[in-house]
Amino acid sequence: MERKKKDSPFEGCITENFQVEYWAGKFGVRPAYLREIMKSTGNELAAIQKYFNK
Repeated sequence: MERKKKDSPFEGCITENFQVEYWAGKFGVRPAYLREIMKSTGNELAAIQKYFNK
């Protein structure tokens, strides 16, 4: 079974600084705060979105 390739660098995992800055802006938080959240949620975007939708 072949995995589908992600179409955007802004899907899947957040690993690069520009992604952290982008998603911090989308979530309305500072990049440093998003990095703190990622320590408990990991870098999967779905888990981070779930954290903010509590």
